[in-house]
Amino acid sequence: MSNLSAEIGAAIAPRGTTLLITVGNPLRADDGLGPFVGERVTFRSPECRVINAYTTPENIAQSVIDLKPDKIILLDAARFGGRPGELKVIALDLIDRHTTLSTHSFPLGVTFSVVREDTGAELVVLGVEPGSVEFAEGLTPEVKKSALSLIGYFNTID
Repeated sequence: MSNLSAEIGAAIAPRGTTLLITVGNPLRADDGLGPFVGERVTFRSPECRVINAYTTPENIAQSVIDLKPDKIILLDAARFGGRPGELKVIALDLIDRHTTLSTHSFPLGVTFSVVREDTGAELVVLGVEPGSVEFAEGLTPEVKKSALSLIGYFNTID
């Protein structure tokens, strides 16, 4: 079903009311990973939801706070020096150093620090190393493989 490592699987396992928030720009190749995943995840559990924030995650912050989730999984392309398609849990205070582009109007770290403080939710930032962030639609093969693994994982959660 999915070929995620045990560490990644444990980090992104839902807990109570869980939100998967996907971030990225589908017109910048692998930066579109988040929306690609978010548009294809259909959680079985009513306690799990997906919110596609695209390039303006600050616009969904109040909705997330109002939902009072127990856990938030933030998915974005991130340059951390891995190989294309590699997944890594990134500390929130480091995410702004690793985001691929400044496509977000407001720093992710600031936005989600406020969200975490206001909700008390566990927050996991999952970064996927991009192969390309050039102006192009579609994911590189390595990133698409990781995206499909994530989709498979999330779509089998009860």
